[in-house]
Amino acid sequence: MSWFVRCVTIGVIALHLAASWLPEESAWSVWPYTTLPLPAAWGAAIGVLLLTITPLNDLVRDGLRRLWCILPGTSRPNRWFVLVALLSGGLFWWWRIRHLGWGDAAFIVKALEYTGEDRPIWTIYNWQSPLTIFLHARLWLWLNPVFTVGVDTLYAVTSVLAGIAFVYVLLHLADQLGRDHLEKWLIFGMVATTGAMQLFFGYVENYTLMSAGLMLTLYLSVRCLHAELNLAWSSTALAITNAFHPSTVVMWPAMFLIAWWKVREQKLAKKDPKYLWGALIVPPLLIFVALASFMTFGGHGVTALLSDDRPGGADGIPFVPLYRIETPWQHYTMFSLAHLLDWANEHFLISPFGFFLLAYGLILGVRRRLSTTSPYRDPQERGTLWFLIIASTAYLIWTFVWNPDYGGRKDWDLFAPSAFVYTLLASYAWTRQASTPDGNPQDRIVLARHALLLIAASGLHTGAWIYSNTLPR
Repeated sequence: MSWFVRCVTIGVIALHLAASWLPEESAWSVWPYTTLPLPAAWGAAIGVLLLTITPLNDLVRDGLRRLWCILPGTSRPNRWFVLVALLSGGLFWWWRIRHLGWGDAAFIVKALEYTGEDRPIWTIYNWQSPLTIFLHARLWLWLNPVFTVGVDTLYAVTSVLAGIAFVYVLLHLADQLGRDHLEKWLIFGMVATTGAMQLFFGYVENYTLMSAGLMLTLYLSVRCLHAELNLAWSSTALAITNAFHPSTVVMWPAMFLIAWWKVREQKLAKKDPKYLWGALIVPPLLIFVALASFMTFGGHGVTALLSDDRPGGADGIPFVPLYRIETPWQHYTMFSLAHLLDWANEHFLISPFGFFLLAYGLILGVRRRLSTTSPYRDPQERGTLWFLIIASTAYLIWTFVWNPDYGGRKDWDLFAPSAFVYTLLASYAWTRQASTPDGNPQDRIVLARHALLLIAASGLHTGAWIYSNTLPR
């Protein structure tokens, strides 16, 4: 096992154990670990650290392998995908969040529950998350008189349902990207243990349904790059996802990359690529026209998008200021230490090993290029890699420049979906860079050891975060 991976994992675990001695405002990404009972905090940490010992790691892996071998129906993975997704739904609901302290949760519940004659139109039709707000507002108006269900409970139910769909699609995506069982479970495990998964634990906010749509977009896009689906499928999925939350428009540069990639393939095959641009452009145009018509019919048309519902939150200023703070909704300037610290905490919280795996994959990639050929000889592999690189880069830039109205800690959920994209890239690149062209079995053993260690450590981090959110405030 690589000493580098061991050291990083030990460092991450040590950081969690030291959380209570760190300033909460400066280390809020690990602060949830302090809510664990002391025996659980130390016992779980020691359990993960034991996996850095190669014989113990091998023993656990061998046990998991034996369990996999005796499971029935593994030759029909879709049945297991359905079962795992449904079981995850039970987990999401049982360990759901018990407070409204993050983001706009308290404000959303209060606004959508108000039914006075002067109820603002934006509590049903709202351009900042059009279909999400409308769906929850209408469901509450229909269901509350019959079942006396609260807005928070309604959001919790849709959060869990979105999580079930997310897990099911993620399993299919991992199955698509992985070349064997090890790679498939590695990709699934790294994404499924990100801190961003808290969005599906009954979370009361507008980022849950769009996260499921984001995962569906990634899956359909990869299938398009593998020549299994028309580009119109992924373009349509992204356009609908935009209608649930417009922050996902940052995925369009990656979608344009797919179109360009497919056009190049068509030209090489001496085929007419014109329909590809139509498949890219027509679906979002049609969906936007339909959405604009729907919102206009509801009395909150496109003019509201440019005024009351303009991007930028409460002050209408979307980006972190470069030089000076001018409103109460701005907390730091772009390159200040406070902003950099918040940004680092954000990404450590939502994906504790995402950046590490990206850097690790880059190091392995450079080493491979210096010694042998690229692991991305297949055009479909290269296309998938570049699609995920563009998507991840766009998302990461957006998380750095966009201004969180409540500050990084309380508004962590605004940027959380980015973790799904760049952790997927990191995991995918890791599986490719960790293999040699001759298929050396020893490489697979090392990869399996690393995967078990990092997934366990990532799960420990996220588990503490989930537990802390079950505590009322």
